[in-house]
Amino acid sequence: MAPGRDRAVDDRPRGRRPRLHQRGGARTDHLTADLIPASALEATGLVRAVFTTRRGGVSRGAYRSLNLSFGVGDDPEAVTVNRRRLADAVGIPPGVLVEAEQVHGSGVALAGRLPLSRSSLRSASGRGGGTHLPPAGAPIPGVDALVTADPGLWLAIYAADCVPVLVLDAATPAIAAVHAGWRGTAAGVVPAALDRMRTAFGTAAAQCRVVLGPAIGECCYEVDAPVARAMEGAAWWPEAVRPTGPGRWHLDLRTAIRRQLLDLGVPADHVTIVPHCTACRADLFFSYRRDRVTGRMGACIGLRR
Repeated sequence: MAPGRDRAVDDRPRGRRPRLHQRGGARTDHLTADLIPASALEATGLVRAVFTTRRGGVSRGAYRSLNLSFGVGDDPEAVTVNRRRLADAVGIPPGVLVEAEQVHGSGVALAGRLPLSRSSLRSASGRGGGTHLPPAGAPIPGVDALVTADPGLWLAIYAADCVPVLVLDAATPAIAAVHAGWRGTAAGVVPAALDRMRTAFGTAAAQCRVVLGPAIGECCYEVDAPVARAMEGAAWWPEAVRPTGPGRWHLDLRTAIRRQLLDLGVPADHVTIVPHCTACRADLFFSYRRDRVTGRMGACIGLRR
């Protein structure tokens, strides 16, 4: 998508510091105000699920304006205000937002307010079968994906080019939030999240609905031979790359993840891709590839009580 204004995005002057809000009548996975609803998930009535843009906050300079990350050099007070605005906008109560450390791997944490038992509470990776909830504001270490069936919790990941993935198993119900860059995609973090849902909740891929949020598009994401070597044996490689010259390829991460989901048995009509490229739209999104020093958008999902 070429740079430019989007009429569906609130464009009020920065000096007024508008509050985030959700307009009624949202179209499926299109921009409304400063949020992008994951409408394919919200339409079930089981969840609230949104992706943020860079608009609607108070951060300045390279982080203007709705930076949600404390780890990128922004003023912590501004980030706190931004997070409070997001929480107010989508109805996230205090103390229930669970975050991942995001280490570009394939670790998955099963999040819950109480462990299943003292003996089952093991590592944050969730491989031991227990549940994990860190102290308020502390991310679960060593993971890039979170899963839960607890309607009292919200899951959140942050990105500025990597793919934010939100998953709903409508039958259980259960949810997941996944951070998938090229390393995580190569390592299979999205399949790992669905497998964790299967072992924890009995989730079947066929009953999952998945939305892939704003991320860097093939148009702007050129990779070199070291990256290619890490991924070229994957089944999705021919579908997700386009050669651009000797030792150079354009990579479409969302196509790669979609193929992973289809291969797991998720129906094609249950996978929605928000088409916006974060690198193309400096007016709407942070992009690490474009700017290096920049903020992070959020992707949040919570089961309705």
